[in-house]
Amino acid sequence: MASVLDLGLVEYFIPIIVFLFVMVVLWALLEKTGFFSKQPWVNLLLSFCLAALFIIVPGISEVITLSLPWFIVLFIFLLFLILTFLFMGVNPDVVSGVFGSNIVVFWAILIISLGIFGFAFTQVYGEQIHDITSTDTTTEDGDLVQNIGQILFTPKILGFLLLIVIAGFGVRFISANTS
Repeated sequence: MASVLDLGLVEYFIPIIVFLFVMVVLWALLEKTGFFSKQPWVNLLLSFCLAALFIIVPGISEVITLSLPWFIVLFIFLLFLILTFLFMGVNPDVVSGVFGSNIVVFWAILIISLGIFGFAFTQVYGEQIHDITSTDTTTEDGDLVQNIGQILFTPKILGFLLLIVIAGFGVRFISANTS
């Protein structure tokens, strides 16, 4: 029996949804930053080609498929948060100033986005990473990729990389011109 909540048909449209999402987001980023060109058709062509690559590579397409609902939830949460402030009588200029140019809000959204992508990457590529870093099948003259993976994913190396990233951000924020 057919149901309104039956979402089985959506599976056939996932490649189109992923293609459109990647193309629109990349086109918006390229238009906003003007990184490659100031002409819109060049940015549109570049975003079209990259979106086609996202569809061709099945792992990346699955990462986008897993992370897209979470980004929709994040967008709806931010929209409701902004509307809550507006309904409470806060001046729209103040709200746009906080959400538009506040560095704390930017970094919070960036960290949440990286967390969403990290979750999706571990769901898709977790088995391959586990095979690389697993110590169960390694011999002394074992696979080079597995040995390198075991070295790179040790807690000491990962902790060192985290400290380097934190120190880099600390230097950037301390030395930033605040005037």
